[in-house]
Amino acid sequence: MSFCSDIKTELSAIRVSRCCMQALTYGLLLFGRAFKPQKISMQSENEAVIRLYATMIQKSYDVSVKVNKGESKNVTYRAEVTDEIDRLKILASVDFGMVEGKISHEFFNRACCEAAFVRGAFLSCGQMSDPEKSYRVDFPVKSEALATELRDILLRHEVSANISTRGSGYVVYIKRSEMIINLLALMGASVRSLELIETTIIKEANNKTNRIFNCDGANINKTIEASFKQRTAIEYLIKREMLSSLPEELISAANLRMEYPESSLKELCKNSPEPITVSGLNHRLKKIIEIYEDIKSR
Repeated sequence: MSFCSDIKTELSAIRVSRCCMQALTYGLLLFGRAFKPQKISMQSENEAVIRLYATMIQKSYDVSVKVNKGESKNVTYRAEVTDEIDRLKILASVDFGMVEGKISHEFFNRACCEAAFVRGAFLSCGQMSDPEKSYRVDFPVKSEALATELRDILLRHEVSANISTRGSGYVVYIKRSEMIINLLALMGASVRSLELIETTIIKEANNKTNRIFNCDGANINKTIEASFKQRTAIEYLIKREMLSSLPEELISAANLRMEYPESSLKELCKNSPEPITVSGLNHRLKKIIEIYEDIKSR
């Protein structure tokens, strides 16, 4: 099972209070596959979600819901209100003709009801990527008005989301790990929320380690490259018996570099017989290279 499917299974098992039942059912309906006079249905690969959808509708509206299992290679389940009178009864209960494409807030008696509504919306249409690979939650919706209202509800519960277009519809999406953790906590997915926190901490630690390793690697490469240029210049001057004519501080710097060819400037300063700063030693070695390049260019 995928991470998203595991979350939906956990959410489907949450005990629904009488206070929040209508809000949860409304979220399941409004964001389902179809919610209109001609058809009210949901389709999912998760059987627990389909069973919850059917149970909530039956309890909330005392209507019949037909559940079928698909015969395709990837097993899918479908729940549908097949009777037209039952469909009209449900739509009338949310004043669908007056607020089509928008969210009716009459079911939100408390903050917990909004949380249940969001849970229903996610169970119906929500998609979440595996946090081991990326952070992303999508709520695909049909209208901009519905997308805007869902985003505003999420924001009231400290979940910041954005809206983008996708084909002829819209997507309310979340990409920040801390916001996804807030969403999971809001919906009641405590187990997956803790797992995501753990995954986020591990990924951040690994990223930090990689940054340090890459930085160290880059510094090592710079040290090797600088040492090679310095030793090339010094060896050239030695072969032509020109090093001894240089000022004493440059001769001392040259001898130090040749004695410790793989050391960094900081390490060279520690091994220097005389006190010297990194910038001071660097200046002397650069001077030797300048002398070498000047001679070579003649």
